[in-house]
Amino acid sequence: MKLEGKKAIVTGGGTGIGKAIALEFGSAGADIAICSRNVQNIEKVRDEIIALGRDSIAISMDVRVKENVANMVQQVIDEFGRIDILVNNAGINRPRPVLDLTEDIWNLIFDTNLKGLFYCTQAVAKYMVKQRYGKIINISSTAALGANEPGQAAYAASKSGVNAFTKACAREFGPYGINVNAIAPGRILTPLIYASRTPEQVEKFIEVGISTAVLGRLGTVEDIAHLALFLASDDSAFITAEIIACNGGRTNLMGR
Repeated sequence: MKLEGKKAIVTGGGTGIGKAIALEFGSAGADIAICSRNVQNIEKVRDEIIALGRDSIAISMDVRVKENVANMVQQVIDEFGRIDILVNNAGINRPRPVLDLTEDIWNLIFDTNLKGLFYCTQAVAKYMVKQRYGKIINISSTAALGANEPGQAAYAASKSGVNAFTKACAREFGPYGINVNAIAPGRILTPLIYASRTPEQVEKFIEVGISTAVLGRLGTVEDIAHLALFLASDDSAFITAEIIACNGGRTNLMGR
C-alpha cells in the first residue's frame, strides 16, 4: 500500500474531487482528516474510510477563517501525532462576467481558493518542516492555464495565484524534504459545476469538454484521485514545483 501509515488532511473532502482523493488515500493505507463546512458530507466519507480499515476524523471548519484552520491542524496533530500529506482542495466558483463581477463575489472566491489555501499550507508546513518530510498537493484548474470560458475571470485569477504560490512554497520547503505540487483538472463533473451553472450551461460545459479533449470524454473524480495518490506517495519523490494538468489532452492547451 503506497500510503501505509501516512497521515493526511483533505480539505473540501466531503464531495467531488476531495471525496475521491480521501477514499483513494484510505484505500492506499492512509489515515485521513476530512475537513469541510458541511458536517453531514464529511461524516459520511469518514465512515467510508473507517470501513476500509483506516482511522479517520471529520472536522467541520472554514478555510477562510485562520482560527478554524489552526484549530483543525491542532486536532489532527492531537489525533494522529503528525501530518504527512496535505491536499488543499477546498474551492468555490461563482461565474460572472467581469462587468457584473462584484467585490463581494471576488473576495469570496479569493478568500476560499487562495487565502484559505495559504492558511492551511502555513499551519501544516510548520509541522512538516520540523519532521523534514511532507507532501502538499494543491488543486488548481486548467482555467489558470488558459482554458477559459466567459465568466471565469475571478476563478481563473485565483487559481493562477494557486499555481504561483505552489512554486514559491516548493522553493522554500524543498530543503526540508517537502514536495509541493498542483493538479490542474480539466472538465470534470462535480457538485461545484452543477452548483455554479444553469442546466443549459452544464450541458454546454459537457459538450465543449468532450469536443476539446483528445480522449473524447470528460474526466472523472477518480482520474484526479489517481494522480493525487502518485503525488502523495514516495513514487513522486523527485517531483516538486509542478503544475500537472489532468485534462484528457485539451486541444486548446497543447501549444502552451
